[in-house]
Amino acid sequence: PMARQVAMLMVHPSLPAKSVKEFVTLARARPNEVNYGSAGHGSLLHLCMEKLSSMTKTRLVHVPFKGGGPMLISLITGEVTASVATIGSAYPHIQAGRLRPLGVTSPDRVKQFPNVPAIAEAVPGYEFTAWVGAFVPKGTPSAIVSKLNADLKTALSDPDVAQKLSKLTLDPMYMTPEQFAARLKSDYDRYEQLMKQIGVVK
Repeated sequence: PMARQVAMLMVHPSLPAKSVKEFVTLARARPNEVNYGSAGHGSLLHLCMEKLSSMTKTRLVHVPFKGGGPMLISLITGEVTASVATIGSAYPHIQAGRLRPLGVTSPDRVKQFPNVPAIAEAVPGYEFTAWVGAFVPKGTPSAIVSKLNADLKTALSDPDVAQKLSKLTLDPMYMTPEQFAARLKSDYDRYEQLMKQIGVVK
């Protein structure tokens, strides 16, 4: 991978929850009443929320949309009361006060929103991040793979590159080919288990 992408749990200001803990308490008190929007069944945003629901033993109402844009508009207008979106998508709406941030999906806080806690601070073990990666065709000689990986490592250690990624709300994320392959398998297994659990696939 080249960079990590973090999402953020947000709510419409009308929802009386100002922290992840308050959101979970509210959802437990109102089973099948608190709704959330997503970019569609099986999307990253859907899985983020379902994992949170599973770990906190809450029953939320899923409202799928045809993409992240329509979902975000519905959250801003209050049609849905909660959702998860990438911090890049969320940034202008949080700055304008249209949405209230509760927590980020990474295990640690992010430099773009240092005052917003990680969801894991209230729900230990929670993490749901995406990544931007680079691939080559199967069968590419190992010498070429190693050279490309070394060049990528050099680029990601450049402060200018890190700064440009940060402006895109991405964090540099270097791994060796072996580490990346292990991460891919771990992600596939984790997503498959979660999607079976919520009934997206059998």
